[in-house]
Order: sequence, then C-alpha cells, then structure tokens
Amino acid sequence: MQLIYYISGSIFIFLTIYIHYFYFLTNQQFVFHSNILLTINEKNKCLNLQNIESTTNELRHKLRNLFDLLGNSFSYNTKDNLKDSRSELFGYLLSEIDQIIESNVDTHKKVLDELAQHINNTLYKLQYPNDCNNRRLLVCYMGLDNCGFGCIIHHISFCLHISTSSNRTLVLENDGSKWYYSAKWADVFEQLTNCEYEKHVRPYLPLSKYKSIDQKDKVLLLRRRFEIEWEFKIPHSPEIAPLEFKEILTKHHTNPPAWFMGQIIKFVLRENQTTSAKLNKVEATFNLGNEFFTGIHVRRTDKRDESPFRGLEDYMKWIDFWYNSEEIKIQNSKQNKTLNKRRLFIATDEPKTIIEELRKSWGSQYELLHNKINASYGNRYYDPQRRSEKSLLAIFAEIRTLAKCRFVVCTFSSNVCRLVYELMQAYRGYAGDNVYSIDYDYAEYWYKKEMISTSDYKAKNKDEIDALEGDIIIFKKQKLNGFIGGLNNRTKKEGKFPISLLKEKFKFLSFPVFSLND
Repeated sequence: MQLIYYISGSIFIFLTIYIHYFYFLTNQQFVFHSNILLTINEKNKCLNLQNIESTTNELRHKLRNLFDLLGNSFSYNTKDNLKDSRSELFGYLLSEIDQIIESNVDTHKKVLDELAQHINNTLYKLQYPNDCNNRRLLVCYMGLDNCGFGCIIHHISFCLHISTSSNRTLVLENDGSKWYYSAKWADVFEQLTNCEYEKHVRPYLPLSKYKSIDQKDKVLLLRRRFEIEWEFKIPHSPEIAPLEFKEILTKHHTNPPAWFMGQIIKFVLRENQTTSAKLNKVEATFNLGNEFFTGIHVRRTDKRDESPFRGLEDYMKWIDFWYNSEEIKIQNSKQNKTLNKRRLFIATDEPKTIIEELRKSWGSQYELLHNKINASYGNRYYDPQRRSEKSLLAIFAEIRTLAKCRFVVCTFSSNVCRLVYELMQAYRGYAGDNVYSIDYDYAEYWYKKEMISTSDYKAKNKDEIDALEGDIIIFKKQKLNGFIGGLNNRTKKEGKFPISLLKEKFKFLSFPVFSLND
C-alpha cells in the first residue's frame, strides 16, 4: 500500500506541474494531458504489486518527455532562475519515481548477472571448440575502410550475433591482421576464437556469402549488414533478443535487445593484458577518483554531415536534471551522505573547443573530467591519426569510462553512444535508463525503428499524423519538442507524432545455442 501511495502521489504532483506550465504550451498540452489521464485510468483498474514497477517506468518515460517539451519552451541559461526552479521540480518528481524503481535493482541485477554468465559460458564453448575441423564457421569481413571504432565493434558484434543464431564459430577475416587500425586485432584484444583463418578457412576459399541459418556450407562469409540487406533480410539482426530469454528479460530489464547486445560486445572487447595496462594508464589521466560521475559524449567533426548540430545546452539540461534528482534523493535518504560537487566526464573529438565552452558556462557548477585538452583524433575516418594505436586506446578508454558513469547524455545516431549504452548494460546489469539520447531512440538503424502507439491520436494540424492504439510508427526524423517525425505503417502517412504516446516494440527470435534447458 505504501508503494501505491507513492505512485499516486507522484502522479498527482506530475499533473500539478503540468497544469502549472499549461500556458507555456500550444496545442502540445493535449498530448500529455490525455496521455497521463489515460495512464491513470488504466493503472487504477489493475494497480497491484506485480505492475508497480511497470507503471513507474512508464511514468519516468513520460516525465522525461514532458521535461524535454517544457525545456524547449524556454531558452536555456545557467543564470535563469525560472529554468532552475523548473528543473528542480522535475528533479523532485524523478527522484520519487526512481526511489520506487531502485528498491528492486538488486533483485534484477542478481538475475541478470546469472543470465550473463550463462551467455558468456555459451559463447566460450561456441568460440573455442575442442576441434575446429568439426565446426561450421562464419568469417567476419574486415575490409571496413570507412568505419571508425564504434562502427567496427558493432560490425564484429553483428557477426557474432549472426554466428550464434546459426550455431557457427566466428572467425575474423585474416584473424584481424588487416583492419582499420595500424595495430593488429590480436595486439590489442584477445582472439575471438582458437580456430585459425589460415588453417581452417583458407582451404575453402573462395567463400559463399551468408544468407540464412539454413545454409549447409562448411564456411561462409558475412559482409557488412547494409550490403547484405540490399539483397535479403536477415531475421536475427542486432535488434533481436533470444526468445529463450524473453520471460526473464521483459521482467528484469527495460530494453532486452540492448542488454543482450551488451553481453555480445563485452565478449568481443576483451582486451589483452598489455592493452589493459595501457588503458589503465590513459584512464589515470582522467582524474576520476572514487566518487561517482556523469558523462557526455559530444561528436562533432564528420558527424556534422550525418545529423543536425546540437549545442551543449541540449546535453547539459539533462545532466542538470539528473543531478537535481540525485541531490533530492540524497537529502531524503536517512543515510549520512552528501553530494560534494557535480562531476562530469567529457568525451569528444573536439576537446579544446568543447571543454573551453563547458568551463566558461558550467565550470563553477561542475568538476570537469576529460582526456588531454590538446588531444587530436583527426577530422575524418581516413585521417592517419584515427588509425593509430594511440587513437584506438584513447577512444576505447573514453568509451569504457562513459560506460561506468551513473548517467550519460549523448546521441544514439553515433555508434559510440550506442556502444556506451550497450556496454553499460554489461557492466552494471540493470541500467536501461542510465543513458539519454538527445536525437534518436536506441536502434542501429534509427530510420527503421518501429514503436507502438499506446492510444488513439487525432492530428492537431497538417504537420501531424493520426494513429489508432496499436499502430506501428516508424522513426523518420529525430525527436524534438516532444515529437518525432514518424511514418504510420498502417496509413502510410508521414508527419509529427508525440513520442509520449509511443512504447518500444521489442523483437525476440529463437537462438537454440542459448537454451536454458541444457
């Protein structure tokens, strides 16, 4: 009953805040008003201990969307008292919701850790067979000249994802001796398998292309995902989680495919002892200390060609929001704790410009942690600087550090941001809401991401689209002011749609190698 009381109180405050800011909004207020009332009516019918956590996760999602909408109704200014009051009020709401969710984190983490161990054991058996001659193999294409670190790791993880679905052992092309970076794969990471390219693959050249799990060829070649999908669709894509884990993951995690991909990527990114020592040396320069910290990843340089520019204010309003909530939780707890200073780790390919701007606007509020301010990673993927071992270690160290943050703001249009989110699930277990993307929701191909409409919606103007409850809405443009650009798969009409009326559409398919009955 106490938990139900907290939820009801949170909903009441949530509605109060909404009404308080009513006159700042235009037609957008209907979206949240109708949606929140719908949530309350539905939850009052079946609110019990089994769905309390589902309810609070949904409320947190709506709260963040409302904060995003209202936040864009004001000009962000670090000296704007109105902004500060609004952020603190939302921080209070988030802290109330988080306290309910966090009461079960240990239980979730225990279950997820056990499942992660099962996955890791299965991958070891698959990748290090007793006799490679008796295994079917999948060769991962490595000629990725226009692909940076995040892109490469996602490609290799895609290969491992497909090899596990088809019960094949994955081998890197030429054992990873020829790839984007100057250092060989084995100079940096543990080899993915004990099967050797020269001994177990070369005798079968030329290789046929991988097309489906039903192929009987002893050895197949898997090229890049976008090349393959021009010809045919691969069902077991990275957006898919094993059906064998569906019941566990839907109960214990908010994003099952991301959690599963995190386990795959963690297996891929097993650095060797030499690299581990080098990474520790790089990370020591970040001055992280023992206190917790948050992080942002700001990608500029060649990212300007891929997505619209986003100012640092877009990142920092979410960091402020998170810290406001955290401070309230600490104040309300009975533990003798204090938050001495807000700490922020900064990962960026333009450190001098970004860090100087952060120091100027937020330096008095935050302790800024970062790599060397004069670090240079090159402006394009073909720059020699980006191919060096030094650059590889720097980006890997920053990704590892971001994945250890309590909360991160970045852009899911970036491979690095998604990699951080996925690794965080492997490091922390239950961290589905610990990363916020300011442009798109989590997906490898954001423009193909499918979400489900949670209620009927009637367009308010010619720029919006209608939907019925259960309609599939496909992302077409990044989120902005509480809306996305979407395509209704039923009506085939494209336009703005309120993101608060959407929920994830998770997909599951069978991966027999991961059976829990063996």
